[in-house]
Amino acid sequence: MSKISLIDWMVVLLAGVMTVSCSQDNIMPEPERPVRPELEEDRLKDSVYVYTYGFYLWQEELPDWRSNIRERTAHFRSAEELLTALKGYARDESGELYDRYSFLDRWGTVNAEVQQGLAGSFGIDVRYLNDDELYIKRVDIGSPAYSAGIRRGWRVMRVNGRTDLSLASMERDNFTFLFNALDAGTITLGLVRPDGSEVSVELARKSYQLQPILARQVYAVGGKRIGYFAFDVFISTLNERNNPTYVKGQLDRLMEEFEGEGVQELIVDLRYNGGGAVITAEYLSNLLAPATANGQLMYTSKANEGLVRFLHSRGSDIDLSPVYFNKVNGLNINRIYFLVTESTASASELLINNLEPYMDVKLIGEHATYGKPVGYFPWDIRGVDLYAVSFQMFNAKGYGDYFSGMGVDKEVYDDLTRDFGDPAESMIAEALYYAAHGRFSADGVNRRAGIRAADGNTVSSHLNRALDRQERKGMYVFDVHNFFRN
Repeated sequence: MSKISLIDWMVVLLAGVMTVSCSQDNIMPEPERPVRPELEEDRLKDSVYVYTYGFYLWQEELPDWRSNIRERTAHFRSAEELLTALKGYARDESGELYDRYSFLDRWGTVNAEVQQGLAGSFGIDVRYLNDDELYIKRVDIGSPAYSAGIRRGWRVMRVNGRTDLSLASMERDNFTFLFNALDAGTITLGLVRPDGSEVSVELARKSYQLQPILARQVYAVGGKRIGYFAFDVFISTLNERNNPTYVKGQLDRLMEEFEGEGVQELIVDLRYNGGGAVITAEYLSNLLAPATANGQLMYTSKANEGLVRFLHSRGSDIDLSPVYFNKVNGLNINRIYFLVTESTASASELLINNLEPYMDVKLIGEHATYGKPVGYFPWDIRGVDLYAVSFQMFNAKGYGDYFSGMGVDKEVYDDLTRDFGDPAESMIAEALYYAAHGRFSADGVNRRAGIRAADGNTVSSHLNRALDRQERKGMYVFDVHNFFRN
């Protein structure tokens, strides 16, 4: 199939699919899909095909519907259904889908969370310790749950009065009960604290500012100073006016603290980090890289040639040319331990991949990371943001084909009974063991943490796959001139 000019596409279809802007500056949009007339949905479907084709990394795999777009798109009930169909064309040699990622955002949620750092929820996520025990895995600082005193490590006994929360029970309806409860306007939880005391809490959904650094610590082991921080989401370090955000300031202060403490090695906890802004992954790569990496290649990008020309023609700030390290701080460490799960994705994997050629990188976790070496930018279509996979990144060694995830160096299970930063938590304990002994433990220090299933076996690495995959994984590039929002 011959490639076509994206600029030509835009000229031909401008009248029918002209985009309009929407204001999302200050509040988190309500999670309700707007009612759209049938004709408007038809135009949206047409536009989704046009722009997906123009931006798509796997453009050559898509069908050419130029001569009869409306006839082709009419077969799909919604723009989402159309996009799902388009994602089915690009496959690897074994027939597996490349694109598990492209999506439509009808509510501006990504822009609010990743660009502005706004969230609208209870501020909690859950995970199974074993087949029967559900735990709070994370609490957003400043969220309703955090304000109510809830913390990671609390066991969930009841959700809206329901006591049977076993994995088998939740799987019967594909986790619909649990997901609906966590997405509702209010929720009532029966919880057990680590000390065994019980509490009932009613939470109401509200907006709050995301705080990506969940915990920080410095440990002294084996004559070394080992730094630790849990990083939850790659909120942009630059806002839409190209000014530094609060996240940049927080990262700068954290690295200054580590440098002042004489930290020699670092534990970066990305176990639930599904990604975010590419610019933040670049900035953190610069902060964590050794001095010897300064000026060296960080990563390269691949995109279809029509997209590159289109970005240039529109005067976009987005530059898909090679990126080089620019060391901006004095922290000079030689080894990093990344703590990961299958939730670790996108910008988190980019950070790991960027640093691997230049320092000793160890991955500790339950199993391979999610596997998302590709990213996208928002394109506003009539108030709906299209995120179609548009580029792939490769590190200085030319490696970027980790669609099946990055394998761990040491398999250790997530200890949900302990909070972030606790040196006895299984993943952290394994990293500290390596720092002290120069090798991993023989059996995995998670065995000492009591991470056992009901039958006495260690928990399955697939236990939380449905919950982990429910979370959105993203690697986003935003144009500071906002040219995508016409």
